[in-house]
Amino acid sequence: MSDQRQEFLDALVSGAAAHLSLAPGIKVCALQAGNRPGLALQVAREAVQPGQLQRILERRFEQALAFDGCFVYLNAQHALVIWHAMPANNAELDRILSRMLSLANLHALDSPPSR
Repeated sequence: MSDQRQEFLDALVSGAAAHLSLAPGIKVCALQAGNRPGLALQVAREAVQPGQLQRILERRFEQALAFDGCFVYLNAQHALVIWHAMPANNAELDRILSRMLSLANLHALDSPPSR
């Protein structure tokens, strides 16, 4: 895992306002949904690939167990958002982030686990 990603996850766990830019128009950040703290992968409208939202929704429902807890929507700025509630076990955060990137078909932006 990259140092930058680990620093982001550490800040997230501590409750700090944290965000991690993965590529132009693509970031991960802390995001409240109602009163639930969560992790959000946001893809700006201009960075969304043609057909990406449809493919994400299809994968989300075809592989419901693999992507359980991931909520997909467009926000007010028409950015694509994949949101997941903060887990009870903070050690799960990195795995959840990898699942979110996988759901969005953004595997290339997932940092490999450290050995």
